[in-house]
Amino acid sequence: MDIEIKEREIRLDLSGMLPIEVFLSARDRQTGQSLLTAWCGGFESEAAAEAAGLRLKTALILVGIVEGVGIDAGNNQIIGPAFRRKDGQPDERLQPEVHGLQVVPDVAGLLFGSIRFGRPVTRISPANLQKRVAESDALGKPLTKRQLLAAQLYNQSHFHSSDAARFLTLISAVESLAERSLRAPFVLQLIEQMIQMVKASMKSEVEGRSLNGGLSNLKYESIGSTCRALVRKHCGESTAKAFGRAYEIRSTLLHTGEPPAGTDFAKEVQELDTLVRRLLVRHLSS
Repeated sequence: MDIEIKEREIRLDLSGMLPIEVFLSARDRQTGQSLLTAWCGGFESEAAAEAAGLRLKTALILVGIVEGVGIDAGNNQIIGPAFRRKDGQPDERLQPEVHGLQVVPDVAGLLFGSIRFGRPVTRISPANLQKRVAESDALGKPLTKRQLLAAQLYNQSHFHSSDAARFLTLISAVESLAERSLRAPFVLQLIEQMIQMVKASMKSEVEGRSLNGGLSNLKYESIGSTCRALVRKHCGESTAKAFGRAYEIRSTLLHTGEPPAGTDFAKEVQELDTLVRRLLVRHLSS
């Protein structure tokens, strides 16, 4: 994402919140990634500050999906030690660098971590960024754990330099949304009979547990078919077939280390990105 602005600071407004100041950092020439820090002060309590931060963080994650770019809002991890003054004394203004949400004392001159933007293929004006953030925040419902993981995986796929890593991460985003269901009752009965046969026949307890673990897994629909059903539900039959083809490429890639011969892999990655993006938008809106 490339924010079209000459100044180093813009302001975002979310309903019911204080204005958020966004500080832009220079783009990394080697990776093409942009950095920014979003800051807002004046909260009455630490809890209020954290709640507002989570709102903004979620909204930015969703903007990454809507705009088709990667926004890495982090996992609130400390990625650098707290600085100290020259005299060696601690200073509350010198906070450790955190990648993600950081609640700090409301004092002037604080140092912050950053949010990363990946693959800046989309130019966006400050007004449009404000609109997208507000629209995403207006959804008004928290993401489920599965939805949050899928959104994070989609955004992270834009930070991989390898097409193979991008492709597999995008597939994983769909897999994280899929909830496998039990197979038909007569199939479950057959599998249970096989489990009992293994228990009665296997002399090695370790091998028996391993084999029965695999059989127990067969009680559920395969992850591939579950993903296709999920895509079909939200995007239609033709898109489900397209995902099925992508999943076959995924299997070949994992088993052989390369996609099937003759595959235009760069094109497949781009088409899968569009598919996953559409699925996420519809799944999050349902």
